[in-house]
Amino acid sequence: MSVPVTRSGWSIVALSCAGVALVAAFVLGPAALLRGSYPQFQDQTVMSELLGRGLVEYWGSGVRTYPPGLAEMVDYWFEWHAIKIVISVLLTAVLGLLAATLWRRSLSAGVRYLIAATTTTVLSLFSVFLAVLNIQSTVAPVVALLPMLSADNADGQTAQSLIENGVRSGDSRPPLLELLTQVEHYNWAVIVATAVVIAVVATGTVIAFRRYRSADGAHRRMFVALGSLGAVMTIVMALLFIAAVVAVVDPGEALLGAVGL
Repeated sequence: MSVPVTRSGWSIVALSCAGVALVAAFVLGPAALLRGSYPQFQDQTVMSELLGRGLVEYWGSGVRTYPPGLAEMVDYWFEWHAIKIVISVLLTAVLGLLAATLWRRSLSAGVRYLIAATTTTVLSLFSVFLAVLNIQSTVAPVVALLPMLSADNADGQTAQSLIENGVRSGDSRPPLLELLTQVEHYNWAVIVATAVVIAVVATGTVIAFRRYRSADGAHRRMFVALGSLGAVMTIVMALLFIAAVVAVVDPGEALLGAVGL
């Protein structure tokens, strides 16, 4: 009996270490990997100024194609979030395996493993949420950049004013139409991603509650915990889904919200 316990213990340690490493990679990895290719974007204050300047130039260009400076920033932000998608998916897998191992241990090892398994499950669901956010930012990186606009610098303030006036007046210039299109893409990505997550998690939640009815003891505690967490995750994803649908219906207001107006 001691060999399986020992192997399970080593699995928990190994998966925990991998999880910590992936969290560190999620926070520090994109900047470290892209520093050599995009040194000018390592300071977010500078990045905010460059974004404002790029959007003002874009607005004045009269075409849908981004000017070189803004295009480079969009490429950088695409790669930044693509790296985060890979890391968050790996983190979800690692935390999922760790949670499964802890749940198995909780059936015979007591409350502390139940708490650890519940916490790990919450973290794995949160990593799914992070993956969804990074997917939408990869689909439309220019929209993900817009919250960096700041009225603290002249170009940022000008860009905000141009976008606000353009949306309010129903301007049909190509740069504004492109930004509105990207807002729609940004939110359609959320709609599709959350729909998939809701389908998977809701199915798992229903299964957990069905098994809860016929289970007893530790299994009963496990299924009620999993079912409750699944229900909460489904609600969160549903709210995100609804917000994205509203944004697709009114991309102008969504664009204003993205630039802080």
